[in-house]
Amino acid sequence: MEKNKTNPVNRFLSDARSRAHTHDIDMLVFGNEAADLDSVASAIGLAWVLESSKEPCSALPLIPIKRDDFRLKTESRWVLSQTGIDVANLFFLDDVQPFETLISRVKAFALVDHNRLTNGFSKYEEKVRLILDHHEDLKLYPNALRRIEPVGSCATLVGEDLINDCGGGAAGEIPPSLAALLLGTILIDTVNLDPNAGRVTPRDHAVAKHLKLIAGLDADKFYQGIRAAKSDISEMDTRDLLRRDCKTFQFNKVSCTVASVPLDLEQWMVRDMDLAKGIETYAGEVQADILMTMNTQRTPKFSRGIAVFCKSPILFTTISAMLAFNLDLEIISPPQGFEGGDVHFFRQGNLSLSRKKLEPILDQYVSKLKQPY
Repeated sequence: MEKNKTNPVNRFLSDARSRAHTHDIDMLVFGNEAADLDSVASAIGLAWVLESSKEPCSALPLIPIKRDDFRLKTESRWVLSQTGIDVANLFFLDDVQPFETLISRVKAFALVDHNRLTNGFSKYEEKVRLILDHHEDLKLYPNALRRIEPVGSCATLVGEDLINDCGGGAAGEIPPSLAALLLGTILIDTVNLDPNAGRVTPRDHAVAKHLKLIAGLDADKFYQGIRAAKSDISEMDTRDLLRRDCKTFQFNKVSCTVASVPLDLEQWMVRDMDLAKGIETYAGEVQADILMTMNTQRTPKFSRGIAVFCKSPILFTTISAMLAFNLDLEIISPPQGFEGGDVHFFRQGNLSLSRKKLEPILDQYVSKLKQPY
């Protein structure tokens, strides 16, 4: 892999970061608010494609969180370190203050790994001009050029564009570091291209095969390293675990926040006997009407759990039947001395239903609810 000083991806990111403070930007490229590896890699990859195309434009890949919060993104940090890409060259929400100063110089948005603006971006919907995603198409922003397709990872779509448009274009050959970044993302999103996980498609296989040749690394070893880094939560408290991979959805007038947590829910309840209070406190902090944690455990066997807090008991009664039906829930008995408060804890029998798959179900159901709740 290229050393930091000679890595063309570092030069590209450093130049884009420098221009962001003084120049107009044709395209601001960013992923979802969880800023997971797929969003980070896809933003960097698509920005590279846009600047390297036959009709180049100035593109700035944005990581839509504060710089200090990136410490929680353990898998992204590990992959970047292994590929020689310097985190210091990334551009974060708080790198320009006020943020509106940057937005005023941005001509258009390119969305990757999501297709609905959230939080402070939602008021700029007229700027959305390009969407690359693998989630359900919410059919927003009709003026945007969109490619929303059911592949295992958004990085696969970016990889296709990189291979088709940049292999011999203005950028020259694809940098091994960029190939490795996208490859690692595809591997972790598809569980190392495992067909039994139900995520991988032939297109993921094809792109991964091409990127492996360029990256020149042991893909299985690389995957295991990413997986270990992603599961490294040893220094995170409950609040960190709730916000490390957290997405907020607006359904009708209901704000629903869903945190993905790589820790067995029953172990978490023992680890933090004030867990319920922590969940309720964080729900208040992010002003969520509904806060869920979707927990995963991979050893000794794969399992899922879910904790549910609703600001209103009526709201919980309304959605609990839907959750029970779709997720096949079983109540978890709390450990002795554990106070659950208004948080409900369950084992999830339907192991195939992830956050990505739950979002459209919640949208369809909650959007039909009538107040008061």
